[in-house]
Amino acid sequence: MTLNVALIAHTFERAKAENGGLRTLGLRFYERLFEKYPGVRHLFTTPPEEQHKKLMASVGAIVASVTNPEVMLPYLRAMGIRHIAYKTENVHYGAVSENLVAVLAEHLSNEGEWTPEMKANWEEALQVISDVMIDAAEHPE
Repeated sequence: MTLNVALIAHTFERAKAENGGLRTLGLRFYERLFEKYPGVRHLFTTPPEEQHKKLMASVGAIVASVTNPEVMLPYLRAMGIRHIAYKTENVHYGAVSENLVAVLAEHLSNEGEWTPEMKANWEEALQVISDVMIDAAEHPE
């Protein structure tokens, strides 16, 4: 599959504008994450009311740099290395990816549509992001 970066950017712009924006999306992300994956709760010392800002800023930075790999890849590698200190395990990346796609679907379905193409593109993008971050954590040199 060829990643449709314009579609990813468009859906993120919609997420900012619809259904309470990124605050609503970010808070729902952590609510659902802790419900569905309670084993990750202990990894977060910052309350969701603050943590969601970091998450949405990271997603926004990645979406903004997706067509500029010389910016995006070092950013993702640095995040992967930083997540070593947070005791992030490889399996956590799948949980975060699944959760983000699920809350995007909820969020965007409230005022518009969420299509199989959107889902597939976000899943593919998040897999690439996870792969880069995991590789960086496993080879931090």
